[in-house]
Amino acid sequence: MLGRLIKHEWKNTCGMGGLLLGAMALITIIGWLAFQTPMWKSASSGRGSFGWLDVFGILTLVMYVILLAVVNYGILIYMGVNFYRTMYSDQGYLAHTLPVTKQELLLGKVLVSSCWMLILTLSLYLSLFLMGASLISAFLPEGYSLTALWRELRWNEIIYRIGYELDMDVLRWLFSAFFMSLVTPFTSVCTLFGAISIGQLFSKHRVLMAVLCYIGIIFAENMIGAVVQSMAAMSLISGYGGYMGMRMNSSFVISLVTAVILYFVSWYINEKKLNLE
Repeated sequence: MLGRLIKHEWKNTCGMGGLLLGAMALITIIGWLAFQTPMWKSASSGRGSFGWLDVFGILTLVMYVILLAVVNYGILIYMGVNFYRTMYSDQGYLAHTLPVTKQELLLGKVLVSSCWMLILTLSLYLSLFLMGASLISAFLPEGYSLTALWRELRWNEIIYRIGYELDMDVLRWLFSAFFMSLVTPFTSVCTLFGAISIGQLFSKHRVLMAVLCYIGIIFAENMIGAVVQSMAAMSLISGYGGYMGMRMNSSFVISLVTAVILYFVSWYINEKKLNLE
């Protein structure tokens, strides 16, 4: 039955998910256009010319950054609204009459929402990579390609120098950052759904209370993280790389523990404290 729930939830959210993916592709094209203006070539050659096309390029680049943030937060807001609508509004009556357990109902929504957030996160990274490649390409001399630049870079030496200067294992750090990026969408969804579920415990203004709960949870996470990082700064951890690794790991662990707790809070509220009045 869980498979059917996931399939139904995927169909229910694929319209907005596909729309946001299309928006991400359009935003990437807009960002690429921003680096095609003469300003970047003139800056690389030192001529310093500036025209109307360059104004268009700057405005396009600003639009790219703004739209990127809108899409990034848009998927989180949409998944929160969809969860509230299908679990705690009038549609929630139908969902809770299905012959499934509360665990299956909640797990299906968490998995589908997390997958959409993961897809949007990966597309965001791809967009930023393409923008970085476009920026580098704009500063390359005529007739010199990114492929040629890639072949000439001594990646082993670059990684070694970065690790030496920052006192860190760069490859291990990159692997950890990539793994955390894959898990973060799931922690974000569980935290959001937990805050929405806690908001349903109030008799009035449940949506407002859910928003306030979410803000409070994020604030508490940041405060705990700040305390842990302050303690680490005064501990025996030495080197910038060690501090940054500890900071990243501590933030991830705090978010993961919070997400797990809030997942079971959501399950408990739906199982024992559900009130759709």
